[in-house]
Amino acid sequence: MHPQESETIQTLQFSEGHMLELISTGAALRDVLDKICTALDVQVGNAMSLVLFLDDDEHFTHTIAQYAAKCGLSLFSCTAILSLSDELLGTFEIYSCFPRGPTRNENMLIERATYLATVAIQLYDRAPDSEIPSLSCRRTLGRNSPEEPPSEN
Repeated sequence: MHPQESETIQTLQFSEGHMLELISTGAALRDVLDKICTALDVQVGNAMSLVLFLDDDEHFTHTIAQYAAKCGLSLFSCTAILSLSDELLGTFEIYSCFPRGPTRNENMLIERATYLATVAIQLYDRAPDSEIPSLSCRRTLGRNSPEEPPSEN
């Protein structure tokens, strides 16, 4: 095994353990998904990831793609988040600073991150009074939520 692969696996195992701990302690879904995205972004490098749900309106999804392109980002990966019964729950999208596809190691990371997102979403869906986070609390490409005033630069 290549030393870089070994390091990637160790980092992945640590991150997975932390994410599973967050999920099992009932952390808010948006926090769990944000941590999954952040961990993946750090491990892939020069990347920005987000989770889109089926209830996201088409205009919002199109706006994200346009904003990413305007900022010089390229779609790096788009992976379906499927339930254990193969029901589509959402998509895991990753944008990169450079036009390229994922390496074998990055595909492994994306697969594991998608699995963790699936577990979190399915457990959250089974919780009483659960609601999918609104658009304003999801990670987006530089978009301020309604609670946040636009930055004054």
